[in-house]
Amino acid sequence: MFKAQFSRRIGVFLLFSAAVLMPRVTNAQIGSALGNNPLLHQSDNRAGVDDARARGEKEDGPRIVKDVQKGMLDADPKVRVASLEKLRFLREPEVNDILLGGMADPDVRVKIKAIDILGARQVTDAVPMMSQYLFLRSTEDVVKIHLVAALGRIGDARGALPVMQYLQEMTDDRSRGTAVFALGEIGDNRASDVLSQTATDDKSPMVRRLSQEALEKIDGEIPTQHMVKTDDQDKKLEPTDQKLAKLREEDNELHKQP
Repeated sequence: MFKAQFSRRIGVFLLFSAAVLMPRVTNAQIGSALGNNPLLHQSDNRAGVDDARARGEKEDGPRIVKDVQKGMLDADPKVRVASLEKLRFLREPEVNDILLGGMADPDVRVKIKAIDILGARQVTDAVPMMSQYLFLRSTEDVVKIHLVAALGRIGDARGALPVMQYLQEMTDDRSRGTAVFALGEIGDNRASDVLSQTATDDKSPMVRRLSQEALEKIDGEIPTQHMVKTDDQDKKLEPTDQKLAKLREEDNELHKQP
């Protein structure tokens, strides 16, 4: 019963996340090079695939790193994005430094790819830099949303205060929804007060619901994504268009309620 309730709850967030990020990253400026929403990315944990990947990394890791380093010098941002993607599962010592450098790339697509992979790899060393970029005026709004999402995926307590400040400064549902979910994933008690206020006062029913669930995560009543078992993570997600259709239907029902 608990597992079913959590699956339903996390499904609601994934619907919201698809609406939050997909419209912002599919415009002409960003294009198709970004790939999937970082919060929707699901790792392939099948034993056979992982074993083959591990063998390939051990044999080809240094060569791949050299190829990526060369690719990051290419003038074409799409080449740089593709290069960074090769690092997602690599364990070479240079990988995180390359990804951290990618956050400073002049192209928004490359920045987002680096941020997403750092979040997926749960690189705690990235938290101070991500927090700094979150409040630079020059950081694009869509990049900030990915930064918040990545801080949530990393789950380091140092990310709590920057995300709390971001939540308090943002007025749109997209940003606030991503922030409260990230705070639940980080699980820092310092976020309880602001989440309680958001759960009560936010104008968006969806954000209020996510805030309440974030509080439940902090209190240990429901698990975070970090605690989800591998077999749950391997389940196939619905296509994005179906998620969006269900989200619109649910929002319509919420607005009908007195």
